This record gives sequence, structure tokens and C-alpha cells, in this order.
Amino acid sequence: MKNIKIYLLSLVLIIVSFSCDDTLDINKDPLAATSADPNVVLPYVIVQYSARSVSELGTRITDVSQQMSANFNSPLNGNVSVFLTGNAWSMMYALALGNLKQVEEDARAAGATSNNVAAIAEILSAMVFYDITSIWENGPYTQALDGQNYPAPIFDNQETILRGVVAKLDDAMMLIDNIPTEGVFNVATGDMIYGGDMTMWRKFANSLKIRVLMMIRNRDTSVDSELVAALSQPVIDSNDETAMLIYSGQAGAQNAYHNIVTSFFGPDNQSQQVHGPSEVMYDLVTGNNDPRASLLFYDPNNGGGNEPGTFPDPNTAVYSNNIIRPDFPDVWFTPAEISFYRAELALKGVTTEDAQAMFDQGMSQVLSFYGQDIPCADGNVVDGPCLRLSTTEIDSYINSLGAVTENSIYEQQYLEALLRPVLAWNTVRRNAYPELPTPPASSITTYLKRFTYPPDEVSSNPNTPANEATDTPMWFEKQ
Repeated sequence: MKNIKIYLLSLVLIIVSFSCDDTLDINKDPLAATSADPNVVLPYVIVQYSARSVSELGTRITDVSQQMSANFNSPLNGNVSVFLTGNAWSMMYALALGNLKQVEEDARAAGATSNNVAAIAEILSAMVFYDITSIWENGPYTQALDGQNYPAPIFDNQETILRGVVAKLDDAMMLIDNIPTEGVFNVATGDMIYGGDMTMWRKFANSLKIRVLMMIRNRDTSVDSELVAALSQPVIDSNDETAMLIYSGQAGAQNAYHNIVTSFFGPDNQSQQVHGPSEVMYDLVTGNNDPRASLLFYDPNNGGGNEPGTFPDPNTAVYSNNIIRPDFPDVWFTPAEISFYRAELALKGVTTEDAQAMFDQGMSQVLSFYGQDIPCADGNVVDGPCLRLSTTEIDSYINSLGAVTENSIYEQQYLEALLRPVLAWNTVRRNAYPELPTPPASSITTYLKRFTYPPDEVSSNPNTPANEATDTPMWFEKQ
């Protein structure tokens, strides 16, 4: 896989500095530097985005989609912490988008030989804006990050942001298509995802575009022609093309799911019972005799999954050390996601592809990814087991499955989004499936549908909308 490992996050230099009072205020220009070396700034952005996404969001909201049963300081019951919402907002607007804007502007000013840098910055920006609208629905987009002209940026609606993200990805792909053959800036050091391989970045951009168009399609099927066109272009279609950030597992470069266990509880997740699957997650896997059960869960007492809001105990299942380990990668996009979209669109008559063949392809990809191709599946692991599935096991399971249905596709989209909090949450909200029970003692009528805006943004920007109830569906959700 074309990835570069993180060894010491502490060595990554912070080029743009922010005061504590300004980190949440996107009405001011967050950029302190007048230029940005992409081979220094891009690693900083990628590491900050990944680390904070997994820690601030992953270990605190994976229970919202009920892939986990409970997390610490979680908004599962409808109450969003001001610290959670503020930290996520700050990371996305100030740490990520602010720096990416500077990188992109410098690259565009340098001319076509820096198209690769501009394209990477724009793709990463599109991914961050996708996260923003997924979490808050409305947010500054058209006037964001331009404090001089827009000291109080307006909040664009979700449709505007999603369509804007599609346009950004189209623009990034056009930049890549127009990279000259000579004199191109070498961004291999700064690109911690694909090592400067722009063919892969183009596939990633087009794959992200399809993800976003599938959200828009929930409300507007006129994007079907765009989806058909995008699916005819190169996409991430093999496991060795997976977009992910690989953690080395050494001190300072560990996956946050494991780090929270070792920092506050003990040596590993299986013994300390910190991260456990919900009943929904557990039953979907074990109820279908999915061979991933041996990779994902540790359940020696056959206790099953855990109720929403409940941490595991010695009698219920926890996530295996095979998954909660220091070098488990931060996965951004796998080929199985595309295959399951293909199956869904074929089943709904949007494309002429074979829905069963696309579904089976997705199953083969996701099972072989977690059972064979994921880093450490070759037996090299820092801490804990690294389990494998044989090709015979994978093929036998796929052959045992019945005819593909919409619900079977939705179930696999949910499972494919393993430990990716925003994607898993979007998958449930987009499909209204699998059905999630309302958590006990919840202050809302269903599972959480949105975050509230950070108090600092509310106080500094008069255009910040009033917060809606946290169980109010977003625009893209299945009506």
C-alpha cells in the first residue's frame, strides 16, 4: 500500500500558530504565515485531522451510530458537550482548512508545476467540509476563511455545501489532469497517504465525489447522471489503493482507540473492557455467521453485544485486540464502499450493472481487507494478535449468502464503515437502516442527528443560526 508511516507526531512542525482565544473564531483570518511549505504543512494537517478525528470524534461518538455501545463524554443521549463540539470545530476550520487554504493559494500562485499540491489541498479541504456539514448541517462555506472580506461569514445550507464539495473535487481532478510532464513539485515527503502518487489522489477524489453524491441523491435523484459518469471514471477499486494513514504503533504514533485504553485503564482492550460493540453491531455480524466476528470481537462467555450507553463487562463482548491496537490504521476510504454503492444503484435501476456481482465484489474486498490485506495481517504487529481469514473462508461465506436486497446492502455499508464515526453515522442517517434503538434515559426521541454550534462561534458570529434540537433530521436524511 502506498502509505508513509507516522513515527513521531511530536516532530511535525506547526507552521501556523493560533492563540487559545482565537481557535474557534473563523471570522478572523486564521493564517499567521505568509507562505507554507507543503512538505511540512501537509503532514501537520493530515496528522492533526486524523488524530483529532479518531480521538475527539471516534472515541466519543462511535456509540452514536451504535458501532460501539458506549463512549466517554459522548453525546449519545442528546447532550453535546461544548468541549466536543468546540474542539471538532477548531480542528476543522482552524487547524485543517486554514492551513490548507494557504497551501492551495501558494500552489496555485506557483503555476501548473504545483497543480499536484493544489489538488491535494483541495481534496483534503473537500473532505473536511464534508465532515463539517455531516456534523452541524449548516456552516460557513462560501464566505469561510476570508476574514478580511467576511468578518461574520454566513452559514450555508447543507445542499450548498455538499454541491460545493462536489465542485471542489471536480476542480481538483481537473488540476491533476493538467499536471505537466516535467518540473513538477515533489510532494512525496508531505503526502502521507499516497506518497505523491497523483493517479491515486485522482481516484480518491472521484471516490469521495461518489460518496457525497450518494448523500445528495437521498433528496435529489437528478444527480443520477453525475453518479453514472463518476462511476465510469477511475475509482479506488483494490485494497492496495485504500486511502488510510498508517500508525507505526510506537509512542506518539498510536491509534487513539488503543491509546485511551493504555493511558487510563491498562494494557489492552480485551482485559480492560473499554470499547465494546453494541447489540446492533454484534448481532449483524454474528447473526449472519460473518467470519469477521473472529477478527472484531472477543466474547469468551458468549455474552453478546451491549445495550446502548452501556460499557462492556466480563460477561459481554468487547472489541478484539486485533482491532483495538496501537498500529491499527486510520482508514479513510476502501474499495468496498464503492462496490456497495454500485450494488445499491444497480438494484435501484440507476445503472445497468449486476447488483449481485457488485455486492459479492464488495464482500470479497471488505473481508479480504480486514482478514488479509490490512497492515499487520502479514503477522507483523506491535501489540496483540493479528488475525487472518483464508481465501477459502471468505469465498465460502460469500457463496452462502442469499440474493442481494437493499437491506443487505445497507447492513454491509454500515459494517464497512467500521470505526469511522462520521461515515458510519451518515450511513445510518442516509439509509434509515439498520434501525437503532433509542438509548435508555435519553433526552431525545431517537439517536443523535446533529451537533450544536460551539459557544465561542455563537458569541463571535452574529450569523450563527439558532441551535436545533439534536434529534432534528438533517436535509440529506431519508424522509
